[in-house]
Amino acid sequence: MSEKTAYFIMFITIPLVWIAAKEISGFPDFLLPPPGMVVEVLWNEYELFLEHTWVTLFEALTGYLIANILAISLAITFLYIPWFESLALPWTVVIKNIPFVTIASILIITMGDTPAPKIIIVILVTFFPILANVTKGLQSTDQVLLDRMKTLHANHWQVFCKVRWPSAIPYYIAAHEIAFTGSIIAAIIAEWLFARKGLGFLIVQAMSQYRADRLYAVTLVASLLAVGAYILVKVLERRLSRWQDQTLT
Repeated sequence: MSEKTAYFIMFITIPLVWIAAKEISGFPDFLLPPPGMVVEVLWNEYELFLEHTWVTLFEALTGYLIANILAISLAITFLYIPWFESLALPWTVVIKNIPFVTIASILIITMGDTPAPKIIIVILVTFFPILANVTKGLQSTDQVLLDRMKTLHANHWQVFCKVRWPSAIPYYIAAHEIAFTGSIIAAIIAEWLFARKGLGFLIVQAMSQYRADRLYAVTLVASLLAVGAYILVKVLERRLSRWQDQTLT
């Protein structure tokens, strides 16, 4: 069975399972709304959902882009300055293990209700998987390929572009499968903790108003965003894999 077929079956199965759960449980609509009611909410309030979805996407994508730049830059630094990796390791371990809620509280106190705290949270969540994978990928290059480039008197830039970075591509893609979808989840959680805009804020609002229909609608939108991010990573993986094969041959 192809991956496309599996996704098609999943999207067909979800509403059927939803309807079955509704009928079997007997929950009233204000606790478990039927799919039609949720779709109606999305249709009637599409401007509201569109506005808050764009806010979440902006925070997630901005933080994710910055995390990529920082992580790749630091991984390259580790490659060519090994002692700096030993110096930075304790810092990365400490920062990575600081409780999420503590960081969020400090950020909201110092920066207020602006996009900056949410973007920083996204950076912290996505930075470390990218850094770990890219560092491992760059340092796991086949020695035979490095010796071949040395025989050809290639400089550091040529070795990096032709051998090290292409060899790190599988590790980089593996990080994206976690980090890209994680950026959306991190943005929503950050908004849920402190925000006046975004899908996370809509969740808090729906809970306070006992709007299960809107709560399920937000969940549906967030799920579609996460699935879309995963599919985009898979498309990118196939294209980069072809580029990797062409570069290393």
